[in-house]
Amino acid sequence: MPQPTTNWSATVGNRLIFEHQQLQNEAQQTDVQITIDCLNNGQRTTYNAITSSVFESKGTIFFLNGGAGIEKIFLYNTIALKCRSLGHIVATVASSGIASLLLVGGRTAHSTFFISLDVLESLVCGFSKQSLQAELFRETKLIIWDEVPMQHKHCVEAVDRTLRDICDSEKPFGGITVVLGGDFQQILPVITKGVCEQIVNASLRHFVLWKDLHVLSLDFNMRLNHENLGNAIFAKFLTEDLKELLSAVYPHLDVANTSTPSFLTERTILSAQNDDVSAINNAALNIFPRNTYTYLAADKMAKDDEIDHSITNRYPNEYLNSLDPPGLLTFKVELKVGCPIMLLRNIALKDELCNGTRLMVSRCDTRIIEARILTGEKFGNLAFIPRTSLTLSSLEIPFRMTRRQFPVRLAYALTINKSQGQYVKFVGVDLLTPVFSHEQLYVALSRCTSFNHISILLPKDEPDSTTNIVYPEVLL
Repeated sequence: MPQPTTNWSATVGNRLIFEHQQLQNEAQQTDVQITIDCLNNGQRTTYNAITSSVFESKGTIFFLNGGAGIEKIFLYNTIALKCRSLGHIVATVASSGIASLLLVGGRTAHSTFFISLDVLESLVCGFSKQSLQAELFRETKLIIWDEVPMQHKHCVEAVDRTLRDICDSEKPFGGITVVLGGDFQQILPVITKGVCEQIVNASLRHFVLWKDLHVLSLDFNMRLNHENLGNAIFAKFLTEDLKELLSAVYPHLDVANTSTPSFLTERTILSAQNDDVSAINNAALNIFPRNTYTYLAADKMAKDDEIDHSITNRYPNEYLNSLDPPGLLTFKVELKVGCPIMLLRNIALKDELCNGTRLMVSRCDTRIIEARILTGEKFGNLAFIPRTSLTLSSLEIPFRMTRRQFPVRLAYALTINKSQGQYVKFVGVDLLTPVFSHEQLYVALSRCTSFNHISILLPKDEPDSTTNIVYPEVLL
């Protein structure tokens, strides 16, 4: 291969700042006022408060509180567009991959701030004071962080601690204006086997700077059609069994030509537990007519444990294949051309291939899966998904193991937690197993854009009620 003739870093400088300069150039070619004029009164008040802090370098910390449908994303992008058009650097991040795709220039919080997956009280971000990231944040005027209530408070504290250090400032977040957004009526941080007190204590409401945050609230739902009086009531339509639920959400699933990208992207079924989601997905796959492709994973112990022959002899490959702990890819994946799948790992954020992206399988090969994206601006684009290796250490098994498999799962049905940040036209909710965590029911019912497109499956012995769980301690 020919040698490079130019030093890229010498020409461009800090590549991270260069990326933001491209966003600034795009913003300066846009008529920002047209977008600002689309804000309603509540959004305009919030817009003025946040931009005032940025332009006057006040370094105010905001929490933007709002339920599903109040168009927080549109407001975030409008604020970022205005600031970028004036030459300011705006970092837009979200706690989940799907939510980050909705933000212009968005990235996940963990990748942007180098937050460790091991959440500790003394956690700091994983970049040095002399790094490209530190140089970027010293130039940053605004940070917008969406879906923060689902993040552990120690992650937010780590970002605060790190920004103070790299900016040589004792002001919160190093004096940068920060907008933390989300809804405490949605999913809270996941604490393994945690009880109510542990989950509440891990929430943003117990963030050390919570008392210093300026809370801004939006409450006008922009997503529902307010001309339809039924939407204000949000009625429920009940079904009798799983077969009828599948038929209501995915009509004519047994006809191959029915499964198109537009058909799949408009509908989903939600359930509280992974086992129930797997059962629904398998039932749907059996109904869908086409050849089945089966992919088995390759399992092995981590190198350190392979040296200990006593462990190797005690846990043969057959045992490793049978394991399915949380966080590990499934050993057996069965797919059909035309079925929906969901990515379980971040592959390429710029191409909107991240944890939570839904796709439709278009070809199944031995070493690659070809699929079309069903979400976001890249809707319809082809993607090629390779096998990936993941090493997991879990309290459930006394050793570390590596599994190589395609990072996908069927997506006729999703867990309620995984659906946060996604909205579709037709939603089925499986409540045969009641919700078990804070506001899961609210999240499930608010994924739909119209009340008369919701189908709910309830137990036959309790056909008109279900359990709801709310932790009042975290609500605003």
